[in-house]
Amino acid sequence: MVRVEGRGYGKFVAGFAAGALAAVLYEALRPRRGFDHTLLGAHDDTPVPPVVIVPGILGSQLLDARGRETWLGLGNMVGAHAIALPAQLPLEEARDGLVPGGLLGVDHILPRLFGFSEYGDLVSVLERAGFVRNSPGGRSYSVYAYDWRRDLAESARGLGRYLERLAHERGTPDARFTVIGHSMGGLVARLHLRFGSDDPTGPVTWGGAPRVARLVVATAPNGGSLPALEALLNGAPVGFSTTTLAASVCATFPSLYALLPPPAAHPLLDGTGAPLAIDLLNPAAWEQHGWGAFAAGRSPDLREYARAALFRARDVRGGLDRAPQAPCPVPVALLGGDTLPTLAHGVLNGRGVPRFVPENPRETALLYEAGDGRVTRASLLASHVETAHDDADDCGVQEASRLAFGDGDHHGLFAEPGVQSALLRAVVTRRGVVGGRPLR
Repeated sequence: MVRVEGRGYGKFVAGFAAGALAAVLYEALRPRRGFDHTLLGAHDDTPVPPVVIVPGILGSQLLDARGRETWLGLGNMVGAHAIALPAQLPLEEARDGLVPGGLLGVDHILPRLFGFSEYGDLVSVLERAGFVRNSPGGRSYSVYAYDWRRDLAESARGLGRYLERLAHERGTPDARFTVIGHSMGGLVARLHLRFGSDDPTGPVTWGGAPRVARLVVATAPNGGSLPALEALLNGAPVGFSTTTLAASVCATFPSLYALLPPPAAHPLLDGTGAPLAIDLLNPAAWEQHGWGAFAAGRSPDLREYARAALFRARDVRGGLDRAPQAPCPVPVALLGGDTLPTLAHGVLNGRGVPRFVPENPRETALLYEAGDGRVTRASLLASHVETAHDDADDCGVQEASRLAFGDGDHHGLFAEPGVQSALLRAVVTRRGVVGGRPLR
């Protein structure tokens, strides 16, 4: 047996750590196998709408007043930056001075080491197809960076203003854009398309359609996400830090409440596997169980803030699920993954905190469904919506016209050649058609 001690041990640990870091760097930065866009038969000089990327939750940097990065950098690994919103009402006035910065994993490489590889992959796909960032003409793409902590309807209105500004800067008053919304960004993009500058409590007007030529909704939790509930209850680790996204911090993000699964998705089961009639968008349920902001010791201000955020989340959910009176005037494609076990339910026994880790094979079968590891297939399709029962694919996203699935995970989907093919068909072909049969 080899003994490693003293200085030799230190060198061994340092060497092991260096090797591990090198492996992580290689995996994060290595070139991915890509789809050959010339197979589409669309020439690089074919006029196509400019592309706007809408990232998901955590997907934009947050900068302080001096331009210093408070999300996502090395400081977040040790809890050096505070990113909680102030728990004050009304929600739209809960501001802390942080502003959105660049796109994670693209404008700075470090976030790729945290697993944020999706936007680097997406940008790579677009650039190989001839798109240039912020180009005033030709094939162009740009990024709508926004404060992902805030109300989704507020972010959707911001997207509308961003598109107006881009049209003005391009000198084309009638400009329309292909919008690619990833994860929560897909919900922001859908809200903009459905309501424009109007509030989601009203009828679906397709108010954003004058600026949207095509919409691609990729891996979006249209039916909610169990990881959002888990983060609100237990927080989420960031590197070595358990404080950066502690439960008390997550409780100040209105966006997270809007990602909670609706009652019709049956997110919680009892010990026998039967669905529980618990509405996660109802503050009374949180108060009854002492969850999140309603846990013992939380401040009254935080509780009232969370109550308002839950009511607002109900408004947003209603707007996303509401049946339109007129058909959607633009093509909408859904892209997702459905080959990985993905958490779809939690177990609640009595009045405690839900459990998200199965204890036996039976529970594994009950708690997991097909998805991309973060968002289930059923959530992307919004299969909880009543109209989904009449659709061959169980799709309740009523504006969706095309559907494609690949085998990548939530953060690696754009590295999968099949998804790249579907994405580029939506972006560069004449009609924005995605492979696969129409949904309607």
